[in-house]
Amino acid sequence: MITLDTTIQRNTDNLLTSEVGDELVMMDMDGGNYISLNKTGRVIWEQIEQPVKVGDMVNRLTTRFDIDKETCAADTLEYLENMLAQKVITVA
Repeated sequence: MITLDTTIQRNTDNLLTSEVGDELVMMDMDGGNYISLNKTGRVIWEQIEQPVKVGDMVNRLTTRFDIDKETCAADTLEYLENMLAQKVITVA
């Protein structure tokens, strides 16, 4: 389970990525699944190029998107859990 104290990073071992406007499209070469990240997902993806603590990322997102911290934390944690289930990120 990912928490605000968890450190995460990208798992790019088997992913091909391509930019499509503001979105990022990825293909999981192992599973053959396509994953599309909207603008917000792409911002998250850019922030996890190097290992980052989730709480620090939430703080940056609240500033960038003018959203309250509680809502941002809940939405981000749910989003990251989905990314972890798809093996797009790893827990460092």
